[in-house]
Amino acid sequence: MTVSTTPVTPSLPAGTKDKLKALRPLFTAERRRAKSLRSTPRWSADGLPSREAAVRRAQWQMYKASVQERGKLVDTRDVLVTYGVRQELKRRGWNREWPPLPQQALIGGRWPGSRDVDCPEQITVRLPAELVLQVRCACWHSSAKAIDLLRDWRDEHSEALPWEAYRSAEEDQAMREYEDLASETPSAFRT
Repeated sequence: MTVSTTPVTPSLPAGTKDKLKALRPLFTAERRRAKSLRSTPRWSADGLPSREAAVRRAQWQMYKASVQERGKLVDTRDVLVTYGVRQELKRRGWNREWPPLPQQALIGGRWPGSRDVDCPEQITVRLPAELVLQVRCACWHSSAKAIDLLRDWRDEHSEALPWEAYRSAEEDQAMREYEDLASETPSAFRT
């Protein structure tokens, strides 16, 4: 069973890469477990005519994908992250159908209000393309109002420079408004 994947590079909290490195023995053990399971009579294609062997291999791939999706076989970092993203969608109530993304959501770059605060690390993972699209749709449609308000704020405060150490009280108030709006905007995956 071949699933189309999309490379994604999220920004992550410091220490995430080390935590993932510490999981390498788990991934290795899970791959050994999968290999052992595949060699059982139920999934083995040894000695079968080629048509039957092809069907058995396809059945194995479907079974393996289903146990990976349920978090019962975590043999790669991609599988771990895919499972985690699906759990987060469920936790937020975003694991549902969403309207299509408008063209403006497909333009490259970051959405207004995106943050990488305390997220200096990045990793690249390959996630199912349908899952990446679902996350982008969920983020966009959950944030569309805040994104519009942030764009309006930027138009109204075009000279505000949030990185300046010294600002007027009016600029500080404007920046507080921006931060309030931005906190309502979930970050989208960068692809």
